[in-house]
Order: sequence, then C-alpha cells, then structure tokens
Amino acid sequence: MTDFRIGDQVRAVYGTLPLVGTVVAFGEAGRVLVRFGAVQQDWYDPEDLALFEP
Repeated sequence: MTDFRIGDQVRAVYGTLPLVGTVVAFGEAGRVLVRFGAVQQDWYDPEDLALFEP
C-alpha cells in the first residue's frame, strides 16, 4: 500500500475516465479525500488510488 500525503497527485485505478486529482484530507478508516478540479471531490480507499506519474 502506498502512503499518500496531502498534495500528492493521484489517479483512480478503476473506471474509464483518466481522472487525476489532489489528496486534500484523510478520514476515518484510512479513507482519502481527493479533489478533482474546483468543485468535484470524493472519498477513496487507498487501494483504489495510485500516485500519478506523467
């Protein structure tokens, strides 16, 4: 498992859209809040994310 830090660029490892977001917070049970753009954000389990490598 990757340890994420606030400000890391991450991508969701499932789904069809190549969304890249920024880690903005951590919640209960190790969940990670990721913000995509100015208004879209969602909670993810760490195993559903990977560091973004351009």
